[in-house]
Amino acid sequence: MTIFSKQLLATLLGALTAVSLYAAPPNLNHQSVVVDPADLAEDLTGEIIFPSLLRVSDHVANPLGNYYLYFAPHNQPGGIKLVYADNIEGPYTEYAGNPLIDNAGQGQFETATVSHVSSPNVIWMEQYNKYFLYFHGENNTTRWAWSTDGLNWTIANDNVAVTAADFNAAFGSGFTETSYARVFEYTIPTWGDRYTMVLMVNRNGTRSIALATSNDGKHFTPRDGALVSPGPDGQSNISGAFYWQDAGKHYVIYHGANNIYYTEVGANFDQEIHRGVFYDPASVGPEYNKAAEPFLHYENGQWHMFYSVGPRLSQKIAYANESDPPPTSGNEIIVDNGSAGFLRSSNGWLSSTGSHGYWGSDYLVDENAGTDIGVWAVWQPTLPASGEYQVYARWAAHSNRPDAVLYRVYHQGQVTEVWKNQTINGNSWQSLGTYWFDANDLANNRVSIDAASDLGRTVADSVRFVPVD
Repeated sequence: MTIFSKQLLATLLGALTAVSLYAAPPNLNHQSVVVDPADLAEDLTGEIIFPSLLRVSDHVANPLGNYYLYFAPHNQPGGIKLVYADNIEGPYTEYAGNPLIDNAGQGQFETATVSHVSSPNVIWMEQYNKYFLYFHGENNTTRWAWSTDGLNWTIANDNVAVTAADFNAAFGSGFTETSYARVFEYTIPTWGDRYTMVLMVNRNGTRSIALATSNDGKHFTPRDGALVSPGPDGQSNISGAFYWQDAGKHYVIYHGANNIYYTEVGANFDQEIHRGVFYDPASVGPEYNKAAEPFLHYENGQWHMFYSVGPRLSQKIAYANESDPPPTSGNEIIVDNGSAGFLRSSNGWLSSTGSHGYWGSDYLVDENAGTDIGVWAVWQPTLPASGEYQVYARWAAHSNRPDAVLYRVYHQGQVTEVWKNQTINGNSWQSLGTYWFDANDLANNRVSIDAASDLGRTVADSVRFVPVD
């Protein structure tokens, strides 16, 4: 078997220090529409938006289902609604007690009613042993309510979390909207507060993503009125922000006119490095070239995304996950550990067939359960045509594998780090992302794995390259 040369290894390691590394978006594939407004008992506006998922079985005994999915109509009068399911992909059943919160607000709003309430985001608050629900009504006010079961909600007397007036006071005039907020339990070191909020603000007619923080989860302090701006993505307005942390990096995900984009903000939320498209919807139904308000949930070794799809004011709630690619016409390339394009370190690997789920006649396993410096493997395809390729890795899962092994994808002089859990998801192709590769460029087209990245017996099996039409 060909051994990776010291010269090529030095080149590879040098590239790692010269290139800025960032996490690739998960290769999410649309699976289904999980909530259609036409199927609801009460369809007031013909569209629904802003999904928020809870695995409620973690904190509630005997729930209606393991998962509660919240959403709301976009237009007047709105109303926070719920469907539930035992499986994350559904099917989801409408809750008979909808709406959970209406525009009368249980008498706790400043006026008898607001025109509408919408954009629910629900999180578990460990410090209160309660669920908190954030929503807007009117567009210039983000509010909160609490619940112990996820079904019955109490709107407190002091239910205002943040307003446009708060941002005007902090950053000057021009703010007219502070809505579509999501809250996460993450402490930004600069301020030290327990909770981080990313939200949409409208300042002088331009919608951007802003930042606020809070120590109690009830009242938020504006920190940045222009955390992410729309211009670098070629957009006029952006909204529907979500905080995503992956591979040690910090991002804000949000939608523009059609696509979902992502921007790296750093641990202190003091950067704005636009990384491009996070999710590109299909031009045909049900997405119809529109994906918005992403909500990401990580479970069983893969990312799951709930999002709204379809033309504005006719939107539905959809579900996507990191599924295997569909069958191809034979143009895909698989580099197995026995293929000519597979290179590895001269020591540290053992051939094995002891666990199921591998590709080919066997797989290689790290002979030491520790972090093995100098134990690596590389998959180098010979790609006949330049273009975008979906990249997948496969391994034989076992409890003694690392739960965060580092794959590096080399493409057009860039290096993207992707971390995978090899204790689960054997017997399947797991996405490493979608990349542009140049034809026959062996120096830049490759995937590597590093057995020193985590404790456990790392597996080197196979990598699949699937051309994107």
